[in-house]
Amino acid sequence: MAFRRLPTASCLLEVERKFRALKIRKLTQHGGIPHFRSLQKLSVEIIRDSYYDKSNMLSSAGAWVRKRNGEWQAKIKKGGNFTNSRFQELSHIDEIEAHVKRVVGIGGATSNFGLQPVATFSTTRESWIADGEFRIVLDTTDFDHQVGEVELQKVLVGNNGDDAPDELRQQREMQLMDEKIVTFMQTYAWAFSVGEPKGKLTAYFELLRTQDN
Repeated sequence: MAFRRLPTASCLLEVERKFRALKIRKLTQHGGIPHFRSLQKLSVEIIRDSYYDKSNMLSSAGAWVRKRNGEWQAKIKKGGNFTNSRFQELSHIDEIEAHVKRVVGIGGATSNFGLQPVATFSTTRESWIADGEFRIVLDTTDFDHQVGEVELQKVLVGNNGDDAPDELRQQREMQLMDEKIVTFMQTYAWAFSVGEPKGKLTAYFELLRTQDN
């Protein structure tokens, strides 16, 4: 996913709901009833992720720092659970470093913020934009795990462009975004498999434990 420079007093919000797999072999606009109003197939991506942490301090605090295709990114949990996730996304080095320092007390991008790599894998990502705004993603890792998500993103600008949006406003906006995703997935239930989804990191660590035994 491409990250872009945001207005100074703003934040990028992301709300996503995960699904186990697609219910149909190939996602098309007219693959079920009702049809998607529109469906744009995006280019397939190959994503190389390395996740970093220090004694699980970041993940325990609801933060995930990774280097994706050579670029640093951070996702800060803002509520929800694994299946229904709400994040603020950081893509600027100074913002990521500041958050890492707040959590673990160290920093410095040249030294990986003082963190250690905990997981590295590649993902083949198929993506679609449905109904003009909903991003449907299906990920297949190089260790043969698959998981998907429907997500919405929104840049939230502070009042009068002076102050960053406060936490309450962020939470209200993310609640509305989540409600839209729920309605979307219910409307097009023919596209999404039922069952409990498993995240890529969870599957990765489970595989490591199996290999160690």
